[in-house]
Amino acid sequence: MPNGSFRPGDGVPVTGIYTATHYQHRMPHEVFAVEGDQFPTCRKCDGRTRFVLSQAATHIDTDRDFAKAAENAKAKRAKAGTKKIP
Repeated sequence: MPNGSFRPGDGVPVTGIYTATHYQHRMPHEVFAVEGDQFPTCRKCDGRTRFVLSQAATHIDTDRDFAKAAENAKAKRAKAGTKKIP
């Protein structure tokens, strides 16, 4: 699990819940970020926001117990959306 804080533009190292700390205009709050994405820039405090991992989490589509179920659900939705016209 990564230690330290991350800045806007840094890559998200682990999917999970992060505490976002702003510069003066807002209290710290939790956000969800996905591994491989980039931390965003705040419209008000620009690059002075910091993100600290609070709780790592696995995306349900990548969890070994749920991955197959997620694929089946996607396939059912796709099939339902394609109706044959006589």
